[in-house]
Amino acid sequence: MTNPSILWFRRDLRLTDQAALITAAAEGPVIPVYILDDETPRHRAMGGASRWWLHHSLSALDAALRARGSRLILRRGRSAAELIKLAGEVGATRIHCLRHYEPWWRNAEREVAGALDLIAHDGNYLLPPGSVTSGSGEPYRIYTPFSRSVLQHMPPAGPRPVPDAIPAPTPWPKSDVLADWDLLPTRPNWATGFSQDWTPGEAGAAGRLENLPDIVPGYGEGRNLPSEEGTSRLSPHLHFGEVSPAAVWHAVRGRGEGADIFHKELIWRDYAQTIIATFPDYGRRNGHAKFDKLAWRSDREATAT
Repeated sequence: MTNPSILWFRRDLRLTDQAALITAAAEGPVIPVYILDDETPRHRAMGGASRWWLHHSLSALDAALRARGSRLILRRGRSAAELIKLAGEVGATRIHCLRHYEPWWRNAEREVAGALDLIAHDGNYLLPPGSVTSGSGEPYRIYTPFSRSVLQHMPPAGPRPVPDAIPAPTPWPKSDVLADWDLLPTRPNWATGFSQDWTPGEAGAAGRLENLPDIVPGYGEGRNLPSEEGTSRLSPHLHFGEVSPAAVWHAVRGRGEGADIFHKELIWRDYAQTIIATFPDYGRRNGHAKFDKLAWRSDREATAT
């Protein structure tokens, strides 16, 4: 039987429009894995609210995989070391993932690529950071010309569907139990009301997309009015990759001026990540506070969410 490949999930917790999954499933058996890694990001590790969201998003992802005859393997530790260890356990030599551009993830990808065949795909942004340059071939430093250039490449390709089948390995490797990670608050449980307003996971993101036609026509003004439900509330879904930016772009396309404003907010997300990726010394030169502000902006879908 063909050796399995590993599908490495990070902030791309979806099956739809998931290039790494599509390619891996076409090759043969796939072992989807998520590694809870607080070592690689170091002081930028997730906080409590993000861990609450992650717990429910991973649960939803595992359920979606199981509905297609697969499952999610959970491991904890330093990502590169755990991936190399898992590959040895199952006889895998190839790992598929969506490319991430934060410095710590780029370092992890380089380490993995030094030991295994790492196939990194694009899909977390409208365009790969660094792919849009000025007439002189230099990366943009200012948003407005960057935005104009990105618009020349839009719309993005339409979102690709989930593969008809996700081949499973025989046997499955061991997995941690999600509940043992203690991602949910208990004493006190300050997240009691979260589930009333939020539904983590790909299905929750799809529900938000369905509401966009009602929001987008008045988005230019409504997003600035606290008394109105004028924003998409897609930010955490985009942050965890439960929906692709391409899918969001197409969901609002052709809906007038509000759609144009909304599209530019998606481009802001690309811009912030492009600055982080193409100017890696930005944080050291300007202080980590500015770097963190850009990283925060790169996770935002809109001025107000």
